[in-house]
Amino acid sequence: MPPAVTDSLDIWAVDSQIGADGSISVDFLLPTGIYINLDVPRDATISHIKQLLWKQAHSYPLFHLLTEIDSYMFSCVNQTAVHEELEDETRRLCDVRPFLPVLKLVTRNCDPGEKLDSKIGVLIGKG
Repeated sequence: MPPAVTDSLDIWAVDSQIGADGSISVDFLLPTGIYINLDVPRDATISHIKQLLWKQAHSYPLFHLLTEIDSYMFSCVNQTAVHEELEDETRRLCDVRPFLPVLKLVTRNCDPGEKLDSKIGVLIGKG
């Protein structure tokens, strides 16, 4: 059986030829309807990418309509065609591997602390 060959156009592959400096052009969709294109490091964490986006978004219209940065998270369509909300902001973009380099900024449904409390409750058997 021949060895596995990676797709040369796969921007998430380790040996990808796209972006000699390690950056990828990502499209961001804000809740205000604004579209921002930004070059971000391929290995950057979601948290770092959100900070970069927030700095860039200051110069765009309707920024004043956004609330604080922690009340938002990214969502995308992953390689398996599943809509995924990126709640864990310590993950790297190259590990998330969106189908296309498009991230949508969405409002969090609840406080991350509340969600963590409910997960801990489930783990310890608390109703």
